[in-house]
Amino acid sequence: MNSYILKGMLYIVIGAVLWGFSGMCSQFVQQERNMPAEWVVAMRLTLAGAITVLAAFWQGRASIFKVFTHTKDTIRLIIFGVLGMWLCQYTYFKAIAYAGAGIATVLQYVGPALIILYISITRLTLPRGAEVVSVVLATVGTAIIALQGEWNLAALDDTLLFWGLTSAVAVGIYTVQPVPLLKKYGTAPIVGFGMLIGGVFAWIVTQPSAEGIVWDLWAHGGFWSIIIFGTVVSFNAYLEGVRRVGAVTGSILSSIEPISAAVLAWLVLGNQFSQWDMIGMTLIIVTIFLLAWDKRRAAES
Repeated sequence: MNSYILKGMLYIVIGAVLWGFSGMCSQFVQQERNMPAEWVVAMRLTLAGAITVLAAFWQGRASIFKVFTHTKDTIRLIIFGVLGMWLCQYTYFKAIAYAGAGIATVLQYVGPALIILYISITRLTLPRGAEVVSVVLATVGTAIIALQGEWNLAALDDTLLFWGLTSAVAVGIYTVQPVPLLKKYGTAPIVGFGMLIGGVFAWIVTQPSAEGIVWDLWAHGGFWSIIIFGTVVSFNAYLEGVRRVGAVTGSILSSIEPISAAVLAWLVLGNQFSQWDMIGMTLIIVTIFLLAWDKRRAAES
């Protein structure tokens, strides 16, 4: 496997690990410091987008605005910002609020299966065997970690299914839809402007309020960790990885997120590892080696 593909896979893993870290911070600031989910989503997209655009401008200057000189690409960017960046986060938070992080995470990770189905239909090709097996292993592993052996799915009513499955569709959109833009204009400008567009849309649609938030050193630490590590670095790393290795591999590898969340909860919050965590982690880690083997075999052939 060449270093270009290997780095792409590493970028995706880094992004997923930081999403797990962001999830832990998000839970803390919402539960312990009363930050509303809508406000967190709007702020993280707006600030992270501004930071990413400024960084891209520092590197590329006026070239970062090229995407806006083509009407079709501008429309694609707006779709990415609204239906990818904003919709994914908003619907995931709504699913968590409705039924908790466990079931919400499981429903969101229907996304890789939807991506494989979409690509197979649009390209009129069958998915690779390793991809299908990896999706199954990653989905089962995620479900085991999230549900901790509690297989009672009575909470799956229509409202939860709507938010959870919409979140899965949004995962597919922000993984597949921007790939041509990423290849044409680079990762940072597209991610940055996509976040800004999603952030502006969030402020207009949800009109969140910061009333009642308890601000102290821990609140600031958690909030800015979400912005910098959980949004700026994570999304740029993940989408740069997708640009290199493709949407299917990227979406499957992103399932390492629940592993990072479990490990960080153990290190920081003192949570204990259960047998379910170990089983789920093993299944997810197997997918990484399986995909790496499949990429190497494809390259050799």
